[in-house]
Amino acid sequence: MENAPNLKGFVDEIISSYEDRLRSITSIIDNTRMILGEFQESMANTRQEREDMKIRLRDTLAKNESLRKKDFDAMMNTILMSQDDREKEVRSLLDNFLMEQKEMTTTLREGLSGSRDALNQDNASRLAEYHQLLKQILDDQEQRRQEVVGKLKTFQREQKELSYTLGQLLSKGRQLRIKDLKSMLKGFEMQSLERTTYRIKRKEDVQRMLDVFRQERVERRLYK
Repeated sequence: MENAPNLKGFVDEIISSYEDRLRSITSIIDNTRMILGEFQESMANTRQEREDMKIRLRDTLAKNESLRKKDFDAMMNTILMSQDDREKEVRSLLDNFLMEQKEMTTTLREGLSGSRDALNQDNASRLAEYHQLLKQILDDQEQRRQEVVGKLKTFQREQKELSYTLGQLLSKGRQLRIKDLKSMLKGFEMQSLERTTYRIKRKEDVQRMLDVFRQERVERRLYK
């Protein structure tokens, strides 16, 4: 084992990286659980605020233009149903991210065990495979983390934009007209369509990435 010291140093580095990543994922899992709880509490408050603004808008338009409450509710359902769907999507995103982190923990532990076995067997090629596995996990995790953070920020921005827009309508007071509400709804529908198209494409891309990741795990187990 002429290169044993170099090999052991290489393995020690890999093992240290695996252990660091395991600790990192444990922290991510805890943080994700906390974010889920905060998200649910925040959405409960947002729904209440949105309902209060909706009632005030409905009453204002009923006074200003005799708009029937059931007609107003039918028009607003376009926004409210879309927001409910987005809330479910973000909650599902967080749940899936939590599950994926747990899967990565399992894969990392397998890689850690495999690296130690490869060292005992003086198997440099397997060590290189585990080194590549770790690199792939790091890349996949960072990509998913950025996606989750991006979607959370986008959703929060959408909520703020909606609250701001509803507030702008309310500020019109006696000048508020049905055409103002329709204009706001039209703009919202266009933005929602663009976001939906982007989300579908992004979801397909992410699913392909995860399928490859899981297939690689299966193949590594088969050819050990």
